[in-house]
Amino acid sequence: MGTVAEKKLDIINVQEETDDPKTKKTDALIVIPAESLTTTPNSVNKYTKWLEIGIYALIVLVSQTVATILGKLYYNKGGKSTWVISLTETIAFPILLIPMIFNCTNNNNNKIPNLDSKSPSLMTKLFIYVFLGFLVGIGCGLFSIGLLHLPASTFSLISSSQLAFNVLFSLFMKLEKITPLIANSITLVTISSLLLAIDSSNNASSYHHNAIGFICTLIASALFGLLFSLTDLYFRKFFKKSTLREFMDVIICQSFFATCIIMIGLFASKNWRNLKTEMNSFELGRLAYIMILIWISVCWQLYTYCLLGLIMKVSAVFANVITTLGAPLIPIMSVIIFNDKMSGVKAISIVLAIWGFSSYAYQQYLDELNHKDDSNEIEDESTDRQTI
Repeated sequence: MGTVAEKKLDIINVQEETDDPKTKKTDALIVIPAESLTTTPNSVNKYTKWLEIGIYALIVLVSQTVATILGKLYYNKGGKSTWVISLTETIAFPILLIPMIFNCTNNNNNKIPNLDSKSPSLMTKLFIYVFLGFLVGIGCGLFSIGLLHLPASTFSLISSSQLAFNVLFSLFMKLEKITPLIANSITLVTISSLLLAIDSSNNASSYHHNAIGFICTLIASALFGLLFSLTDLYFRKFFKKSTLREFMDVIICQSFFATCIIMIGLFASKNWRNLKTEMNSFELGRLAYIMILIWISVCWQLYTYCLLGLIMKVSAVFANVITTLGAPLIPIMSVIIFNDKMSGVKAISIVLAIWGFSSYAYQQYLDELNHKDDSNEIEDESTDRQTI
């Protein structure tokens, strides 16, 4: 091994055989960087990255399912305030300060300055956070109304349409490229939602409630699809090398402004005056009332944290694909817990949602293979240049 001044180069003698088997001479020297003799961290980093993505995806699926089921339980057992359910989706954002404080020291020590892009001004950040918070607040309110008027199974399947909206917005912002598989995914998820709309319209006795729930859930899905695309654009444009600080700033600030918007609506509607009566008349008791709201809040913050993690690690569309994967989980749990009816139309809708997810997931797999091939070609070229 050489010294640092020698750039850590190892010189390896190689016996080169001539045409005459009786004569051999050592006349070829190969100069190889010492780093190449050790295991490169690329493969380790790759598996670590996908392990993190897998953990994020699992938490997103579990927290989304639990929060939706608990939200429907709140309505079924006497809860009536859509403002309260909307508030539970954002108000617990101070919990996210825990990982931010815990990693603050490491983040400052390991932070790599981004020389490729200029950090946005404070006013630009404030505008972005307020606008994202506005989208979150309005989207949460509409989702709460949709969950009130629709069965949990129907609600979750309609919510999966945000994948289609997200892809469309991402294509418009040039964050994604249209491929046959992505087009197939959008089509399948759209048909899945349309089938549920047709199925709801056939039930005349609850047509009014179903129509309100369907429209509110669909608009909320579009807003969250726009939210994810804008968040993706924000990170790609301003923070090409994102750190935990920027990551947490987006979550906490948008949740803060969303909470302010929902609180204004709660007090302006005077709905807060009925909360004590609602809690006392809750079928499962006051303690269950409080615990349900607490766990809904915790689940949604875990969902938000891990969802934004998926946006940073992969893309906004991939994050929405994971949420779409939860579409069949919630209907199954709703049938078991709330005895929701599983009609043939819902079953077909579930199959189409899974098919749409699989179509996009396979496109991600192909993109990963292409990226791997390109990386290998670059690495081979680099190795050839280093070999003398």
